[in-house]
Amino acid sequence: MIALASHPATAALCALLWGVMACLLPFLRLRWRHSALWALVLCGVPVLGWMTYLCGPGFGVLFLALGLSLLVWPPFDPRRRRRALTQRGLR
Repeated sequence: MIALASHPATAALCALLWGVMACLLPFLRLRWRHSALWALVLCGVPVLGWMTYLCGPGFGVLFLALGLSLLVWPPFDPRRRRRALTQRGLR
């Protein structure tokens, strides 16, 4: 178990899973979105610390920036796409 926890690939897999969940956040209903956001933050802090411990502070800062950008500007935001279409008069 210790060897698995100290392997960088395991930490990267956890970070990737966190990123996928962060990308799916905009698809939740508004009622659950804020709770899911805080759950992602609470789960992401230990993963970020784990990645920093295993890969160094440079990667820690990089993953912090990537995580913040995923939470602030989600790549798949269906509301933004719909809003852009209605403003152009296409929908």
